[in-house]
Amino acid sequence: MPVSYQHLFLGYEIRDIATHESGVGEWPHLQAITIYIENGHDQDLTVTIRGNKEKTTMGSVELVSAFTVSAGTSTSYTLTPETTGWLPYVYVTAKAATAPTTGEINVTVITIEKEA
Repeated sequence: MPVSYQHLFLGYEIRDIATHESGVGEWPHLQAITIYIENGHDQDLTVTIRGNKEKTTMGSVELVSAFTVSAGTSTSYTLTPETTGWLPYVYVTAKAATAPTTGEINVTVITIEKEA
């Protein structure tokens, strides 16, 4: 089965303590998806995973409560309609408590495409 990748953040540098919103990705076919987060910054990041009924961040809802991704580490979350509910669009927010001086964040949505 073919694997699909959508980059929500790709080489994105955070240099302040504001909340940053990624691009919006699609959650197709009522299937499980994995969100893979790489924090290459020199500071921890607080991340949330959000969803929406439309391809926008306006009016979105939280699918996964805020969690910390430590500096220089990676983590992943698998979302399923049974555990998080389902919305057709997803994105993440990332925020640092202390402004990073180096590094970047990468966030990728990984799905397995259904065979026709």
